Amino acid sequence: MGILVDGVTGFGRAIMRGVMRYANLQRRWIIHEELRHISETPIPNWPQCDGLIAAGVGEGPVLRFASERSQQIVRCSGNADPAEATVVCVDDYAVGRVAAEHLMDCRLEHFAFYGYDPGTRLSENRYNGFRQTLAVRGFTCHDSGLGWQTSIDRPVEYREDLLLQWLKSLPKPVGLMVIDDTASHNIAALCLKADIHVPDEIAIVGVNNDDLLCESAWPPLTSINCDYSRVGYMAAALLDRLLQGQAVDAEQRWVRLPPLGVVKRQSSDLLALENSDLADAVRYIRAHACDPCSVGDVLNHIPVGRRWLERQFVTLLGRTPHDEIMRVRLETARRLLLEPTLTLTDIAERCGFVVQQNFGRAFLQATGQTPGAYRRAALRGASVPP
Repeated sequence: MGILVDGVTGFGRAIMRGVMRYANLQRRWIIHEELRHISETPIPNWPQCDGLIAAGVGEGPVLRFASERSQQIVRCSGNADPAEATVVCVDDYAVGRVAAEHLMDCRLEHFAFYGYDPGTRLSENRYNGFRQTLAVRGFTCHDSGLGWQTSIDRPVEYREDLLLQWLKSLPKPVGLMVIDDTASHNIAALCLKADIHVPDEIAIVGVNNDDLLCESAWPPLTSINCDYSRVGYMAAALLDRLLQGQAVDAEQRWVRLPPLGVVKRQSSDLLALENSDLADAVRYIRAHACDPCSVGDVLNHIPVGRRWLERQFVTLLGRTPHDEIMRVRLETARRLLLEPTLTLTDIAERCGFVVQQNFGRAFLQATGQTPGAYRRAALRGASVPP
């Protein structure tokens, strides 16, 4: 079995961890791995393999060289064409949707995307998920029209002067989704250099939750957690089925796993509400909804009347304080349901539901699925409701 991944990146290492977690359960695979930075030079002495898992490897001579020496191939890339290869990847449209929902929850009214590359599936899907989710709420999206530098392989496409000019031209405050954490790190450094305040002027959300990149930036970067180790594990399980000659239909050969949600750090830690009492109430709910807390607990923390709070929530947020508490609980539940080691009882308790039946009823009403059905669909890569 061959594993061809870009081991320099957090993405590639996560794929490898997932593959090895599955392989170690089988205890019958002989692994040939290539974990260094993948160049365009075919790898010498690459053996004949029963199966190949490739991640972080673009179309080119290296992928063709290894593919020709493998009976079955699974690609872990949102850029791969499912009509040409078996693909396991993150649902990049859902990634864009999650980023848009997070920035809209910050009560921003201006939004932008950096890293749109027409013709690249991953970029197109993230951009469309972001833009179309905003459009449902009547918002538009500014696109930079610029290439981005993801590594030393793309130095020509990165123009710092043009990027800075674009950042300065955006209406403020603005919520900015960036194609990945590497580009997000570059944006944060440029804002710091140009004295553009993050998050007060530009709230930044990246993708991949690469902890080294996110924590080394200033301020630390909010990011969408894709947990690519799940992709590696699922790719290995699917490859195992193919190698055993099991029937895998066309739909099962394109697996898209939903992101696990937003890991919030300082780069998007703002709430663009003019009234400080309302902003404090929302922050309190988002911090304590799963304790659990009630509307009464919010009123004990914020010195305002219940009728005022209800009216402000409905007028400015479009939902009641109780609705916001339930929204936070259920959003937490969606994330925890993607952790297969947690029982439904554990998840209900962690989300502030004292009675599991109440959790199931509330989740079904909000999503149209029971928690168990949602989990099964998500873990097998089927689409799940927002």
